[in-house]
Amino acid sequence: TLTWGPRMDSRFLFYEDPLEHQRQSYRILRNTHDDADVLFWYHFTMFTVVEGRRPEPVVRWEGIEFSHHRKLADGFYRIHGHNLSFPRDLQSGEWTRTALNPVTGKQVDVPPMALTEDPGYVYTPDGVIPLDNPTAPPRMRMEQFLIEDDLVKIEQVRLPPASWPATFVETSSNWSSRELFENTDLASLPAGTAGGYIFPWPAWMQMENQPGHMFSTWHGRKLASVDELPEDFLRRAAEQHEHLLAVDLGVFDAPLPDPLIARYDQT
Repeated sequence: TLTWGPRMDSRFLFYEDPLEHQRQSYRILRNTHDDADVLFWYHFTMFTVVEGRRPEPVVRWEGIEFSHHRKLADGFYRIHGHNLSFPRDLQSGEWTRTALNPVTGKQVDVPPMALTEDPGYVYTPDGVIPLDNPTAPPRMRMEQFLIEDDLVKIEQVRLPPASWPATFVETSSNWSSRELFENTDLASLPAGTAGGYIFPWPAWMQMENQPGHMFSTWHGRKLASVDELPEDFLRRAAEQHEHLLAVDLGVFDAPLPDPLIARYDQT
């Protein structure tokens, strides 16, 4: 006779009010302050994906996603940010400047990744509008809350800017303490994150006309500030890209594109 242990509590959580959904998701993914930084730190590994071949790992990375949001009105936020990552050797975990391309068999130079070309977004209760495509209708991000015992999770599929390549998708699972989540006075919750994304060959892979793409998996956590970053990463970032240890708030001084100003004035 089978004996079952205690049943886990696993169920979906829905918010009919888009503003409440946004507020609760921000507590995990961002925070509910009107004008604030949001910092995530992570490790991730890149893999090659070529049809007919086994996907193979290439290089490990350690990095941050650092962004800032500014409230425009209830439910409306302007967001801008960047990523900074440094390569680590797959086997030793030490910082590295090179990696073996398993498809071509060649050693390639792997530069740090400083992704600063994000055009920014306006978040609304009806969806997200990338600033490089301001006439586009809001695109609703796929977000689903789940309760799993003592955790609250939110699954998410993120939308890339309009100018990014078509071969790109990013999906993640992010979680916080259920006890803390139920304390609605907390504006920002400690959170873990894990996920994956698909993207075209980076130039440093030297793939020329080889069909295929890259796949990457990551795991990390939300931090309160750069002061919480691991010492070796913080030192490396300060030496090579110190300006990326803060979000450039000057971009928020630039006016929104005219189509968004017109749309915003109607709210």
